[in-house]
Amino acid sequence: MRIALAVLTVLSLSLSQAAHSAPIDALTKAEERTYEAWGKLGLTERLVTFVTAPSTGYGIYQEKQSSIFKQGEKVITYVEPIGYGWKELPHDMYELNFVSDLKIKAANGDVMLDKKAFSTNVLQSHNANMEFSMDFTLTLTGAPAGKYTLTYTIHDMSGDQTSTFDQDFTIAAD
Repeated sequence: MRIALAVLTVLSLSLSQAAHSAPIDALTKAEERTYEAWGKLGLTERLVTFVTAPSTGYGIYQEKQSSIFKQGEKVITYVEPIGYGWKELPHDMYELNFVSDLKIKAANGDVMLDKKAFSTNVLQSHNANMEFSMDFTLTLTGAPAGKYTLTYTIHDMSGDQTSTFDQDFTIAAD
């Protein structure tokens, strides 16, 4: 009787582990297909939006409802890049490394600012993270009222790729 009970217990544990591992195996295979698709994507942005304050993490932001800013108000852009690469580091670590340039143009096309390496964002993790965001914050004190275009160029240093996007905005008259 004890032997039969022991065999049933072992069999029950084995079935439980098999039932548990099947969904994990399916998830692992789906993740592998996702990484394959990611690798074919190329660097781009899933989301670019003005926000009212710096984000506190991926997907955690308060979107600004317009692209009009008061004199001296911070212009904050929230960005979710996708299709970037990872650099493999020792000890099963991965690194994301972005260096971003900024250009500001007035409505007449005059370049008001052209700043290389305006921002650097680096993340080291035990995972090849696919959820990453960054904020670009500008304080345009003294800029005259008018329409402007921000041009950000993101250089993916880990994946040797580049992506550029524009954002139009207005500084309101007092």
